[in-house]
Amino acid sequence: MRIAFGFDIFYPETNGVITSTLNLANNLILRGHKVYFFVPYHKSLQHLETIGNGIKLVKIKGMPSYIYKGMRNIPVSGWYMYPYLLRYKIDIIHNTSPWLMGMSLNHAARRLHIPSIATHHTLIDNPIYIKYALKSDALSYAAQDAIWTVVFAPFYNLTWMATAPNKATCRQVQERFPGLDVRYVSNGIDISKFDENNPIKPLPKQIDESWLGDKTFLYVGRLGYEKAIDVAFDAFQLLLERIPDAKFIIIGRGPAEEMLKRQIKKLSIENNVLMTGLIPNDEIIGSRLFSKVAAFVTASLSENQAITVIESLCSGCPVICADVENMHNLVDESQGWFFEGGSAEDLSKKMEYVLTHSEERDEKALATKKSLPLFDGKNVAAQFERIYLDLLAMKRGGFYVKKGREKAEKYLYNPKKKGYKERAQRKLDRKLKKEEKNSKRKKGDN
Repeated sequence: MRIAFGFDIFYPETNGVITSTLNLANNLILRGHKVYFFVPYHKSLQHLETIGNGIKLVKIKGMPSYIYKGMRNIPVSGWYMYPYLLRYKIDIIHNTSPWLMGMSLNHAARRLHIPSIATHHTLIDNPIYIKYALKSDALSYAAQDAIWTVVFAPFYNLTWMATAPNKATCRQVQERFPGLDVRYVSNGIDISKFDENNPIKPLPKQIDESWLGDKTFLYVGRLGYEKAIDVAFDAFQLLLERIPDAKFIIIGRGPAEEMLKRQIKKLSIENNVLMTGLIPNDEIIGSRLFSKVAAFVTASLSENQAITVIESLCSGCPVICADVENMHNLVDESQGWFFEGGSAEDLSKKMEYVLTHSEERDEKALATKKSLPLFDGKNVAAQFERIYLDLLAMKRGGFYVKKGREKAEKYLYNPKKKGYKERAQRKLDRKLKKEEKNSKRKKGDN
């Protein structure tokens, strides 16, 4: 099969959606499929044609978007993506978000009668995510229900099937769209990275050995407002009043970074908090960093299935997280501790408990390892392969989304449109040839 994944955010930005989808794509290639990533164009990707095990990058140009860093505005029209889907003979569209890239791909897929599936990765109906666009707390809470009508409904009306990496999220999507086939499929990772027989790599240069130990907490991930790291810092400041030599390492970058740095100074916790910036995932996993701290801490209330939490569990590091359903579906009671969501006081008590109950902490660390087979990327790829085959069977059986038959008949079978596919192909060939010529000229100038 030829599978196209659609991204609204891609490199140089990083997030769990990219990480989990990259793992899925690499395993699909190992199973004999061809994979294409439809991504927003960025100058850093200019000379990058493939990644991973041979994933083809299809870079889509658009106007800058000020809603969220890394997003681009592209036309929500099937005509825009139609030539690309023709050129690469795409069999399946797999979208990772419901924004403009996904909508554009869905419209083109309807015209070509290509099955479209979406994975509901991000809980963008959470007011914290809506605030990125509306810049107002009051408007964000007011728009919480409207986001399903304005964003999700047009997107899922063109989607044949949906998956989510969390059973609670599956129920939420199913309740909103009763006629949609929604299936639970976990995110996957490369569990071979966590083999204890692997040689241990040096610590990342940003982290000195003195920062590690049984009084250190760790967070790895995007520094977004939705991650509630400010709540974790408030809790940590309260903890330092009782355990002054505790430490907190924060790995990542994101839109909330400057705000968090100001908070660190305001709370006077600079000597106990280390913000490293980005560190390559292989360095974090290879150095066994997760196993050299007391616990992983996340205060987020909006996680669907956080990859860094999965990596923490697979590394033998217990987790402190919010007492919300989505986190309970990921972290077992034997693998961590739960605090009252949004409460810095309760989180502080849980952090203190971890540092003063070392035996229980060690027991939970051992229990985390049972997570390894649950998140094996090879098994996840096999599940998605079966789903893709189900979608192709639906296509052969005559399944169409709303107005899909009319669109397909108009653009594929209408005699008045005879030769359109060939003309679109020639137009795309000319465009790509021109881009290749410009690229060679720029390389020559350099």
